[in-house]
Amino acid sequence: MDLESELRKAMAEQVAEASASPSLVADVKRRHRRRRTRLHATAGAVAASVAALALVPAYQSFRATPAGNSETTRPSNTVSVLQQPERPPAPGLSRPPSAKGHPGAGASTRPGARPSSGESGTGPHRPGGGALDDLPRWISYLPSGLVVSSPCASAGDAKRETTTCKWRGGVGWVEIVLVRSGGLSGPQDLVKSAGIPNRTTVRGMPALTVDRPDSARQISWLARPGVGVTVSAGGSVKGQLMRIAEGVRP
Repeated sequence: MDLESELRKAMAEQVAEASASPSLVADVKRRHRRRRTRLHATAGAVAASVAALALVPAYQSFRATPAGNSETTRPSNTVSVLQQPERPPAPGLSRPPSAKGHPGAGASTRPGARPSSGESGTGPHRPGGGALDDLPRWISYLPSGLVVSSPCASAGDAKRETTTCKWRGGVGWVEIVLVRSGGLSGPQDLVKSAGIPNRTTVRGMPALTVDRPDSARQISWLARPGVGVTVSAGGSVKGQLMRIAEGVRP
């Protein structure tokens, strides 16, 4: 008998009395399931790693480039739109003075104090005539062709103060009288001319108009409690009496 046959016989005798465990099949199936679960988990981890590695280049390509990055820096010889050189003015036009370097440049101009009714402070230019730059701020309209005949002057006391302004010209004359008094009850307290007054309104306030003996016409009303106004006009500007009155806003 050769050596191979002896080995087979010895092995057969060794396992002749061995028997399989009753749970051998169940153990084999359980180990198989565990092995398959481990294989699936390993495959999932590998797939996730591959996907993450594939996303890194895409993220790098879409990531915003920081300001000042050399990749986006424009050439140094390119002039910024905000730093373009100032264009020279056209021939014949004067260059406006630059605000740079002047004290207070760029600061808003604070409006001046409003003059009182007795001041002849100049207000912004208003359409109407050459004398308008000398008008008090509470008068906004005068017909063209009038100049100051008598600057606005105030008189009276603490109980009654009267401010009178006069203008004259080739087209006629205008006189505006402003009265401040706590005793004013209505426009009838302002009418001093003889004649039969007619009722009207100035910006919704009751007013009285009177034709004067000198062919002039006047209108009186209370602008507000304690403040009365009388506007008189002669010549051709008499036809604009109502418009003048509408422009008086003390």
